[in-house]
Amino acid sequence: MVDEKIERKKKIKEAEEFYQKGLVCGQESDADGAIECWQKTVELNPNHFEGWYNLGNVYDIGKGDLEHAIECWNKALELKPNDVDVLYNMGNAYREHKKYDKSIEIYNSVVELNPEDHEAWNNMANAYQGKGEVAQAIECWKKALEIKPNKYETWYNLGIAYKELGKFDLAIDCCQKIQEKYPDSHEVKRLLNAINEEKDRI
Repeated sequence: MVDEKIERKKKIKEAEEFYQKGLVCGQESDADGAIECWQKTVELNPNHFEGWYNLGNVYDIGKGDLEHAIECWNKALELKPNDVDVLYNMGNAYREHKKYDKSIEIYNSVVELNPEDHEAWNNMANAYQGKGEVAQAIECWKKALEIKPNKYETWYNLGIAYKELGKFDLAIDCCQKIQEKYPDSHEVKRLLNAINEEKDRI
């Protein structure tokens, strides 16, 4: 029994050493080195949350390997079921790989945990837009703006979405909202010109 405890402590200590080495590899953009170290971490200590979390991150960002990333993040969620950072990364990874339904499902989990999470509403809107469901995207951006009414990027995205639906007056309202705070924004001036050109054609 005593020997087992000593062995367990030794493994946990060794796991942490590999974890720290993995962080150094990560800082040096050595994805393979980080994966090797963090795999050792979770082999030695399967309850090492950060090991699973970072392993998922490096598979996703360093290798573009969604399947392995999701496996690791799911292991992390078994240890901390409502960890928002893990959920965010999963949602973003699914969205980047055009798996929009899975992405929306994950962002929904985040807003169930915290309905005031502006970024989750914004990301969900981007996923709906990726699916081509612009009306749903608009509803999510409106939710995001209820939480953070001065967010430039959200007003801009909403303006583009209204333009896509031919709701030009609402699109112009979005641009004007931005101009109240950023009167010299070239991006907004370009968008306004595009809206007015399309409006004049009708």
